[in-house]
Amino acid sequence: MITTRFAPSPTGFLHIGGVRTALFNWLYAKKNSGKFLLRIEDTDRERSSKEAIKKIIDGLNWLGLENDGEIVYQHKNEERHIEVAHILLEAGFAYRDWELENDYGDLEKNHAIRFKTPKEGETIINDKVQGDVEIKNKEIEDFVLLRSNGTPTYMLSVVVDDYDMNVTDIIRGDDHLTNAAKQKLIYDSLKWKCPTFTHIPLIHGQDGSKLSKRHGALGIEFYKEEGYLPEALINYLLRLGWSHGDQEIFSLEEMIKYFSIEKIRKSPSKFDIDKLNDINSIYLKNTPIETLISKIDSSHSNLSEKKFKSLSIVMPEILKRCKNIKDIEKNINFIINERPIKIDNEANKLINDVSLNSLEKLSKILKKLDKWDANEIEHTIKNFLKDEGLNFKDIGLPLRAVLVGFLSPIGINTIIESLGKDEVLARIEDIIK
Repeated sequence: MITTRFAPSPTGFLHIGGVRTALFNWLYAKKNSGKFLLRIEDTDRERSSKEAIKKIIDGLNWLGLENDGEIVYQHKNEERHIEVAHILLEAGFAYRDWELENDYGDLEKNHAIRFKTPKEGETIINDKVQGDVEIKNKEIEDFVLLRSNGTPTYMLSVVVDDYDMNVTDIIRGDDHLTNAAKQKLIYDSLKWKCPTFTHIPLIHGQDGSKLSKRHGALGIEFYKEEGYLPEALINYLLRLGWSHGDQEIFSLEEMIKYFSIEKIRKSPSKFDIDKLNDINSIYLKNTPIETLISKIDSSHSNLSEKKFKSLSIVMPEILKRCKNIKDIEKNINFIINERPIKIDNEANKLINDVSLNSLEKLSKILKKLDKWDANEIEHTIKNFLKDEGLNFKDIGLPLRAVLVGFLSPIGINTIIESLGKDEVLARIEDIIK
């Protein structure tokens, strides 16, 4: 059975590059009816934190990349790692490296155990993306398996855990390619079957440099808090270094169906926050209004029928301008919030005696309308402006301020229609008093 794994270190946030690695592992396992395992590489006990572990697990679950079976915590396997180091030692593939452990030069009993790297020949990694990578053995140092304090190193632990977890395919960033040769030497020495290696190119910033916070690449919790949809983020990351023709948007079923290692490009991809915003906007437009509202705030899920109808009217225009849930929330609060609405400083500057006088006149005309829709409202306002000798901005901006509370880019006719006649007249009355 195909078995992949994602093995993050819980010493910081779950990076966007790590999420793509997890996604590729998850998709490959699902495509082949296999297993996707999660291993927390927490052997660095000082730097590992429960908070980081929780963020990793929560982030993967939020994205829908749930692991099969129990989560493996690497530090719990330390005895097994030490056991294998001694197997290599007894078989002649490793040796004790005695060290001076104190300032007086006394030889301590503690010692490291190093792997005895062959000095002849080469180690070949048959990589499914990079091709055959040949490393001369003389270029590989005698690397440490057990430190002088008796703790196992990453290089040993990862091999033992992958073997014991029956991992068949290792998909990870190409910054691990240099480790692959050392790990293959351990596999070969133990006569263990080596997993298939797939080293994928790293994600770069738009300027071609290593991806960092300044490129907009932050921890997965940032994107969740900012209001990106998990399915949109997954879709975007899938297309970073992988493609299926010119198709941009994929359902989860299509991702699993079409994904293949062979379609992963060798060259690095560039993280583009604008492209992510575009894809997220597409997903937002195709998400039911009820779902969007519940994502904004669960307390909004029981909105009155009247307010829900108002949102249905205004939402198409809001979605043209919004890139995430936070943007939507800002733009729909004028409907959700109860009167009297709060008017921000910029909008408040537009409210004066002249504009209040015009608003009072307009409200009397609007009150007489029998039909309340955008076209009728637009026609009525145009006639009012003509009769009063006003420009649209003379009434449009202060009216927007009074009805919304800030200078929303939504069309004023849509705002008026969505709020409904009674609410519009009441909000104008609130400010005129």
